Amino acid sequence: MYLFIWFTSILIQLSASLQPPVIITDTKYMHSYNNQQINNSRQHVFVFPSYEAQSTSRVLISCENCTMDNPLMVVAQQHKEILSWQLPLVVTSDSGNIEYMNSGRTLCPSRISKFYSFEDAAREDYEGPIVTVSTAAHYNISYSLRVNLNNSFVSPSVTYNINITPSETRYYFYNFPENDTDKNYQTVILEIQSDDDVCMMVSIQNATCPVHDSVNDIKFEGYWETVSRKGGITISKRNFPHGFFTVFVAMGDNSVCDGKTKLPSNNHAKRLNFTIKPSIAYSDYAKAVGITIGCIVLAYFILISTFCLWSAKDTRPRCMSFVDERDCQIVTTPGSIHAPDCDNISLDETEYDTITEAEKDHQIILSKPVLYLSDLARKDPRILKKKSYFYLWHVLTVAVFYGLPVVQLVITYQNVLNDTGNQDLCYYNFLCAHPLGFISDFNHLFSNIGYIVFGILFILLVCKRERLHKDDTFEKHFGIPQHYGLYYAIGAALIMEGVLSGSYHICPNHSNFQFDSSFMYVIAVLCVVKLYQSRHPDINATAYSTFTVLAVAILLGMIGVFEGNLTFWILFTILHLGICLVMTAQIYYFGYWKLDKAVFKRVWQVYVHDFWASPRTVLRPLHTGRMVLLILGNMANWGLAVWGIYNHERDFATYLVAVFMCNTMLYFLFYIVMKLVHKERIKLQPLTYMILSVICAVAAIYFFYHKSIRWAVTPAQSRWYNQECQLLQFYDFHDIWHFLSAIGMFFSFMMLLTLDDDLSHTLRTKIAVF
Repeated sequence: MYLFIWFTSILIQLSASLQPPVIITDTKYMHSYNNQQINNSRQHVFVFPSYEAQSTSRVLISCENCTMDNPLMVVAQQHKEILSWQLPLVVTSDSGNIEYMNSGRTLCPSRISKFYSFEDAAREDYEGPIVTVSTAAHYNISYSLRVNLNNSFVSPSVTYNINITPSETRYYFYNFPENDTDKNYQTVILEIQSDDDVCMMVSIQNATCPVHDSVNDIKFEGYWETVSRKGGITISKRNFPHGFFTVFVAMGDNSVCDGKTKLPSNNHAKRLNFTIKPSIAYSDYAKAVGITIGCIVLAYFILISTFCLWSAKDTRPRCMSFVDERDCQIVTTPGSIHAPDCDNISLDETEYDTITEAEKDHQIILSKPVLYLSDLARKDPRILKKKSYFYLWHVLTVAVFYGLPVVQLVITYQNVLNDTGNQDLCYYNFLCAHPLGFISDFNHLFSNIGYIVFGILFILLVCKRERLHKDDTFEKHFGIPQHYGLYYAIGAALIMEGVLSGSYHICPNHSNFQFDSSFMYVIAVLCVVKLYQSRHPDINATAYSTFTVLAVAILLGMIGVFEGNLTFWILFTILHLGICLVMTAQIYYFGYWKLDKAVFKRVWQVYVHDFWASPRTVLRPLHTGRMVLLILGNMANWGLAVWGIYNHERDFATYLVAVFMCNTMLYFLFYIVMKLVHKERIKLQPLTYMILSVICAVAAIYFFYHKSIRWAVTPAQSRWYNQECQLLQFYDFHDIWHFLSAIGMFFSFMMLLTLDDDLSHTLRTKIAVF
């Protein structure tokens, strides 16, 4: 009996499963089939009529009571193409899985790659899609179906407005026109704008089926990037000869775009508009590059000509034949320490660090209210000259061993981007990124040429000036000591800044920003060293100690990029302010102040001695002007420290560059003010360079803060700052910053080179130390 019942039930189930599907042929596009009921005993097959080939069919389906255990299966078939999915549709994200009870999928027109224009596409029709809906559920599942015909062909320079969700993706087809026009339609730029912060992903794929249009497979082909409010991609016909699909997929949450994980939400719809417009032609490339090179040649002619004219008119050779006769009889002022005879001093490197007579008598020096350069310029000029060239050899050594791995790394980054299509790997200004060859952003690479050419020009001008300074007897007693090795090192550092900044812009991102800023530290420190050397030639920092400080700075910059938390900022601020106090003491006491275990005892003894001499002496510094300026400099550094702690962001490297550059400018200002206090003149040539450098610096800072990228945020957030080209359809604000900052630094270096020309034939016994 039980066997009979079991056999009967099997027959019933078998007969039910063998029931033919319900075929619906009287179908219409743009019509909703609501409240359709199916279960495991029947399935629905919707057969739609043919349609014009310039349209694409889009299937919209939703269910009410389907579950993950009993899903609704959807199969859409069209001209040898099959697309299948199920409801609920599961979208994965960092915040968890999200189930969607509706979906919208566009069917890929398999013959789209053979059409090269809308007119060609209109000559043929597509067979209508066949949509099959089924389920394994024993109970009735209710669903609604609608198939629309959409125009998925995109015209150039036309703005399209669409809405997408993680379960309702969209894609459009664009084909490059065959005929050439006055615009470059062989390379186009996809521009995307949105008013909301919903995260989405955009993919550029070849015009072949299937199209990867889901969260799980959109990265499988072509180019892709994350977008929040703004985005763009440059697409070349060379990479997509038969056109391309632009695929838009909303993400399940915003974690990919903003780096923050939140609770999953089903309400993640995004509104956006996009435009595909032609990029510039290669003739525009040639025009921009040609104008840039022409301006550089013109600048070379003007700057070299004016420097030579000034040199011929206003600069006398530094040799004894051009010294006043009465000054030839005098080499020291009364009361100063007599300079030793330098003729018999060996140039052996073992004697470079020999303690001089001035160092032995530093107590006498510290007690003098006014010091003169002859007190601190007692070493043989030939020794100081050789020591100054150590800076150049250190710069060149660092440039080779630091620069070559950088170039290798960024080229590898570029190749990885080209191979994977991951546009999030590099933080470009996608709205003004002009490719050339395998380089994705040629214009930002090329705009760094200013650092290189002006660095070379500065070295050439220094070389010309050095040819006029070869009288060793003159160099012992007159003018500011000319350490030309330092000048050459500064010029070489500017060249390397251009090389490394260009390397960084091949693929700018969070990990390699230090490449862009490393030689900015070098330039800032070398300028400070040269300024200090001008009045303290015998007690200046050595090349070894200078580059040790720079190595520590680069190490701190690297740590700050990867671990820029509040604890690190506090520790760095303590170090920063501590170094400021130490440097203040060094500058005030002419380099004879030492930080050791007896420092507090010495300070106490000095204050006790001054107090017993006169209580007013404790409050009145020996060098009032120097003390006032140093207090102002320390206040500025305290302000920088407070600002850094208050705005402790991930962009520590930019803050570190600001610290170095601000202190360099403060020391420049200190030096110029002290020259005026001591009634020294600033001649027309350095004054002109000073004014030009200030103008360039102010303009450059303006363009620097109008950023086109932000490497310290996520790639999607960086694209908020993307901007279209502003100059010659080729350069954006950051490119203009490159040019202005290069010119401004060149003028600053020229001011440094000529600042003390008024003292070139003045006895060192008459030149004040400050």
